[in-house]
Amino acid sequence: MQNNQEHTVRLEPAGIERRVPHGTSLGQIVGEQGVDFACGGRGVCGKCRVELLKGEVELTEWHRTLLERQGLSPASWRLACLSLVTDDLTIRIPQGEQQILTDETEIRLGEETGYALAVDLGSTTVVVQLVDLSTGKILGSSAELNRQSRHGADIISRISYAIQGEAERKQLSELIREQIGEQIASLVQPEIRAEVRRVVLVGNSVMHHLFCDLDVTPLSAYPFQSPNNAARRFSTDELHWALPASCEVVFLPNISHFVGSDILAGMESIQIHKQEKWQALIDLGTNGEIVVGRRGEILCTSTAAGPAFEGINITQGMRAVTGAICSVNESDGHVEVIGGGEASGLCGSGLIDAIHYFCQQEAIDMSGSIADESRHGELPLTPKVSLWEKDVREFQLAKAAIATGFQLLLKELGITTDDLEHIYVSGGLGTYLDVKHALAVGLLQASSPEQIRKAGNSALAGCKLFLYRETRPDIAEILSATRHFALEASPDFQDYYCNNLFFMPPMPE
Repeated sequence: MQNNQEHTVRLEPAGIERRVPHGTSLGQIVGEQGVDFACGGRGVCGKCRVELLKGEVELTEWHRTLLERQGLSPASWRLACLSLVTDDLTIRIPQGEQQILTDETEIRLGEETGYALAVDLGSTTVVVQLVDLSTGKILGSSAELNRQSRHGADIISRISYAIQGEAERKQLSELIREQIGEQIASLVQPEIRAEVRRVVLVGNSVMHHLFCDLDVTPLSAYPFQSPNNAARRFSTDELHWALPASCEVVFLPNISHFVGSDILAGMESIQIHKQEKWQALIDLGTNGEIVVGRRGEILCTSTAAGPAFEGINITQGMRAVTGAICSVNESDGHVEVIGGGEASGLCGSGLIDAIHYFCQQEAIDMSGSIADESRHGELPLTPKVSLWEKDVREFQLAKAAIATGFQLLLKELGITTDDLEHIYVSGGLGTYLDVKHALAVGLLQASSPEQIRKAGNSALAGCKLFLYRETRPDIAEILSATRHFALEASPDFQDYYCNNLFFMPPMPE
């Protein structure tokens, strides 16, 4: 018999209340608040844990087992992805406010009038900015966590969900189109709607395909090459966006497989195609995209860095949110916590600092092992947060991928770090990144720390430049000058990669 009853779900500490039908997935509700589903909703990662303050949620034996494995009391905790709403509930979401990286750079090009919207569609976050074309001023920003994350926090999980069938792929497409449409609606006031000229979107190749409702199967297996990397144009009507029919909507082209238009925009932001001296751009994300180039000669690649820099697959990892350890003092191990208060876990920059600190203390050896076996693989940072040997291994895999990609691009171009004028580091990690610590553990390489520049959200900065017609020729210029370098095809890849797994390794002969 169908139950038509509704229930109230109150979310703390935000104080948000929702009325939902009986049997609604609790995962759907908390997913809208940006909670991670790193395992794709299978209950094994524990990222969607919520504290049950009031009401009852039925608990299966499997659910109970998963909670106990993760050290959570079945009396007061639930995994949202495995929970259904069958009672009025009050729950606490333990992860704090997300620090989403935007870009406040204002720029005016040409003599255009009207308004335009720049969209940085990331796998984790979605940032939309409204720009007055006549002045270059940012009139408003909307930054949210990508709602697709309820089907997997990382790109691989997202692909796995999408290739289950056409319905799943379309669900991801409709989900992100609807979200961006709502963000746009929150920024564009009725009195200026008729004067919105264009919307420009950038993102990695998987986000490009999922937004455009394209088959991601070619990106799921070797040689990871898709025939659908070109720019895509849409009408506002087909997207159901509250914008005039005359408004141009374009998702900019990918450079190659796993090097998307977010990197194209990043290259535009540093004007790499117009520089006489060599420049490098490193995006410290799951794909670890790397670009080295100058006018007329640009080489790019992507590395399987994994999501460790975003706190995924780290025992007590989390994004750069309230409660995350973002830095560790190299002298005494004192931790800095975002938002102050008690530490709940480690974000990417905190992970790097923690590893650097324990390497300095010789608690971690050159191979990445914890030197003192009596510690049983645990290095405490606070009474509640520790670095584990497993976490060091995850970091080693990520940093080896980044370092190897960077080194092989330099080798292919026949240059060294001495030839680079600047090394730009982009992405959210750069907000709290200690450059000297990143150099010390081998994540970054430079002849001098002064070469390294934090580029912030270079994708959004470049996307705003592409709002202007004047910059459109730059797209063709960058694409024609850029060559993709396949790391797996390099005979030196294995030697470099294995060597870079160590801390402070010597370069191979």
